[in-house]
Amino acid sequence: MTETKEPAKEEKKEGEEIKKELGIMDSYGSFPVWMLKGIQLITPDILITKTPAPKPKVRN
Repeated sequence: MTETKEPAKEEKKEGEEIKKELGIMDSYGSFPVWMLKGIQLITPDILITKTPAPKPKVRN
């Protein structure tokens, strides 16, 4: 007598966020979305895709 479990309905993984499109007049944290979209429009693509510089190693 082997019991078979049905696959669970899509379980959420840890850290998985539900992404919801915010309206232009909403706010993300303390910033209005319209301002964030404006900043995103004027920021060059090279700065968005550039990898950050490595952190300097600190001697103990």
